[in-house]
Amino acid sequence: MQIVTTENALLTSTGDAAGAMAGVAALSLITVFVQLILLAAVYVWTAMALAAVFRKTDRPAGRAWVPVLNLWTLFELAGMKGWWAAVLVGGGILTTIVASVTGALFVQSAQNAAFGGGGDASAALLAATIVPLLLFLAFAAGAIILTARMMGPLNRGFGRGGGFIVLGTLLLPVWASIIGWGSARWQGVPRGGLPPTPFAVEAVAPESSTIPADTTSFAPPSSAPFAAPAPFPNVAPFSSPAAAPTPAPAPAPFPAPAPAASPVAAWSPPPVAPVAPVAPAAAPAAPAAPPAVAPAPAASAPAPEPEVDEHTMLAAHRRPSASLHLPTGQTVALSADAAVLGRNPVPPSDAPDAQPIAIDDATRTVSKTHALLRRTDEGWTITDLSSTNGVIVGDGDDEIAVGTPAPLTGRFLLGDAELTLDPGAR
Repeated sequence: MQIVTTENALLTSTGDAAGAMAGVAALSLITVFVQLILLAAVYVWTAMALAAVFRKTDRPAGRAWVPVLNLWTLFELAGMKGWWAAVLVGGGILTTIVASVTGALFVQSAQNAAFGGGGDASAALLAATIVPLLLFLAFAAGAIILTARMMGPLNRGFGRGGGFIVLGTLLLPVWASIIGWGSARWQGVPRGGLPPTPFAVEAVAPESSTIPADTTSFAPPSSAPFAAPAPFPNVAPFSSPAAAPTPAPAPAPFPAPAPAASPVAAWSPPPVAPVAPVAPAAAPAAPAAPPAVAPAPAASAPAPEPEVDEHTMLAAHRRPSASLHLPTGQTVALSADAAVLGRNPVPPSDAPDAQPIAIDDATRTVSKTHALLRRTDEGWTITDLSSTNGVIVGDGDDEIAVGTPAPLTGRFLLGDAELTLDPGAR
């Protein structure tokens, strides 16, 4: 009877232990399930916020939902290599694996020491806790440094300061929510330490100097023939024969101004014919006067010729027709002294009359407002308007400085789009 009672007690204690273990397992499963739900919610929240950030920077919003690719895009926006995202994620996975394996080995060593296998069990358990923790701390320090390095230029591109760098490094979902759904606007990452738009002051000077240069060059030819004093003094002898009864003294003044008339004769002595109709007007007053008037037309003859010279100065010699060859093979004529280039360009504040030229770029490496072309007295220049992928002039690989006009003659790159400037024949 006592044996049966003992067996029942053992069965009861075994059932209680099994029930307790089942409860612990169920609680563990519930905890893991809740954690997975929370992680999924945080990831969805972060992806939606990053999608808003990417839309502000002209990047596909769908990249925000793809792991690793979303970080890859953030590194590219900061001007860094995108593969740093793979290094960051891969380093986290590798650190987790190494820490788990190291901790398991130290736990196994502690078990062997506890069951008489030799060694210090307490030291092994301590190592199983400290070594994985040190590995995670080392990875966390590297990840924080790398993320802060990426957040620096990224926040400057949005016009934000050091507080947002710390926020983006430690709490990426909160940073993405404030930047993506807030009032921040993407201004581009400045290169070489230059402010986004330092060209506003420098570019006005050549444009303002161009206007008076053109007006002064056109003004003298049009006013020169009318302001010339040489032809008008000779009119007095021409009008005097009609009223003067003595035509004989008229030839006397002509020999005296003969030396002064010699430079006028150097223009074009032959054109006597254009003034021939003037002679009949004076002929009724004195028939003998036309022979004496004949030398006078040589002084007034150059009047029509400056008009021809003026038209010559207005021709394409001063403003040659320029054109731009686009990546699609099309050619666009440059009808203004300034042209703004991009996928959907908007003229900058210092060049409101710039000709907008849209670039059809399938690679999406051209910014909405990428660069500004400007014609100066020395030729054409190009200015990078804080674009994402920069401007390369000529056959080199170096990008020009943001906001600084660079001379342009021929081939240049906006991102991966190749264009060619034809300044026109002089």
